[in-house]
Amino acid sequence: MSRRGENIYKRRDGRWEARYIKDRDMNGQAIYGYIYRHTYLEVKRAQAEARANCGRQKPDAKHLVHSATLEEHLDAWLRSIRFSVKKSTYANYDGLIRRHIVPFLGKKPLCQVDGKMIQQYINQKLESGRLDGKGGLSAKTARDIVGLLKRSLKTAGIELDISLPKYSLPKLRVLTRDEQSALITAAKTEDDTEGLGVLISLFTGIRIGELCSLTWSDVLLDDGVLKINKTLQRIENCEADSRSKTVIDIGTPKSECSMRYIPLPHFLLCRLAQLKKTAHENDYILSGNDRYVEPRVCQYRFKKLVRSAGIDDINFHALRHTFATRCVELGIDVKTISQLLGHSNVNITLNRYVHPAFEYQRECIEKLSVSF
Repeated sequence: MSRRGENIYKRRDGRWEARYIKDRDMNGQAIYGYIYRHTYLEVKRAQAEARANCGRQKPDAKHLVHSATLEEHLDAWLRSIRFSVKKSTYANYDGLIRRHIVPFLGKKPLCQVDGKMIQQYINQKLESGRLDGKGGLSAKTARDIVGLLKRSLKTAGIELDISLPKYSLPKLRVLTRDEQSALITAAKTEDDTEGLGVLISLFTGIRIGELCSLTWSDVLLDDGVLKINKTLQRIENCEADSRSKTVIDIGTPKSECSMRYIPLPHFLLCRLAQLKKTAHENDYILSGNDRYVEPRVCQYRFKKLVRSAGIDDINFHALRHTFATRCVELGIDVKTISQLLGHSNVNITLNRYVHPAFEYQRECIEKLSVSF
């Protein structure tokens, strides 16, 4: 038994084993360290601590023998983290390096790279850095590039002090109560599992990748809960010898806190119980068979359902925001909402998801006015 992408395995003797890169030899090859604990959480924490301690060590000059240029250093750094980050994270790093960093700075000698050079590069990217030539990069992409460079160059003993533009998360629309009622009605009239997926998301707040990865084994009828322990997404294929540009990755959710159990409302539990009678444990809920429905297809089907309900165009992720907002309006405490959403920090919930609808704000003002 193993945790994919984490280098954590359960041994035959019952103990959990974690592997991490503790050093590199003269040729840049990884030297691994091994940790053993009695539970998965214990070994995961110990692994994270060991990695952090390694990152704080001053890099030895021998590590940079084969990193004469920034491109060579980034290539070696990518290889060193490949098995310590999620596949989606690795694919994102690889794409940023190949498309944005290497074409402009790849041939620069590593010894010449400093904060001033990176600042000039980022300023130029913000002004005219889009790959299609239509303007500058977004503040979000620029910040991602700087974060990547800071992390990778730190292993070479290079610290960066960069000024970046502020980034505000895009405001997503929340369904009004009338819109939510209309969508629920439309979803309930669907005979297939398209409507079922919308109902699950509306009443649990799970992410679209978590929904697409759900199998019937994740519906625990006796406990009345939904088990969330994986996510499905399409990512860029980083294998050089593959003809496919993208691949489907089914891995662990965004964080350890995202692995959770969510109670199901009675009406949804009854509907799932009825459908599960004729389903196989390993069948995907959205397809009804052993083939998954990927997020972009799920999003396309959702748009059709939204139109049939007479609702203005919205993104699937709005269901997650709507769930959080309705919870706040019902007086549910933020800590509980944060746990249901699988957030690692309540501040994420407060800053990103908690924004009561206007009609609820009006009700609060009316309650205040009649109290005197």
